[in-house]
Amino acid sequence: MSSEELNQDELDQGTLNKEMILDIFYSTKGNIDDINAAIDARLFGTQTRSITLFEKFVRARLSLNPKVLRLVELELTWFEAVYLSQYPGLENVEDLDLRKNQLGDEGLDALLSSDKLGNIRKLDLRNNQITRKGMEILAKSEKLGKLEALDLRSNRLGKAWESKLKLTGVFPNLSSLKIA
Repeated sequence: MSSEELNQDELDQGTLNKEMILDIFYSTKGNIDDINAAIDARLFGTQTRSITLFEKFVRARLSLNPKVLRLVELELTWFEAVYLSQYPGLENVEDLDLRKNQLGDEGLDALLSSDKLGNIRKLDLRNNQITRKGMEILAKSEKLGKLEALDLRSNRLGKAWESKLKLTGVFPNLSSLKIA
C-alpha cells in the first residue's frame, strides 16, 4: 500500500496525526481559511472540536491584545498545539498562557517546533501533563531566547528540573522559573 493510500485510509477513518496536520499547513501555503477547511473536513464525524471554532477564538483573543494570548482551561491537546504553533500572529505574542490544558509532551514538542516563539517573554504551562520527556525537549529548544518567566507547576516533574534548565544556558533571560 502506498503512503498516499495509507493517508487516505487514515483520513477515511477520521484520524489525524502530527505529520498530516503539518502537511496541511504547508500544502495550503498558510492560507488560514484553507487550513481550517481541510482540518475540519478531516475531523467531520469524529466528534472532535472544530478547528474553525478554535481559530476564531484565537483570532478574537489576539485582536484584543496581540502581545498576550491566554488559552486557559480549554482542554487543548497536542492537536491544537500543532495548529497554534503555525498560527499567524503568534510571532507577536510576548505572554503565552496555556495553563490547565492537556498538551502533554507531544503538545509541548509541537509548540516548540514553531519558529514563531521568538518574542515570548512569559510562558505558563502549569497543569499540562508534561513529563521528563517534555522537559528534555524544552531543555534543547532554542526558540525561546527572550523567555523571562516560565511556570511549569502541577506537571509530572521533579524539582531537579529547575537547576537542569538553568544549566542549559538556553534561556539567558530567565529570571522566574516555577516547577514544584
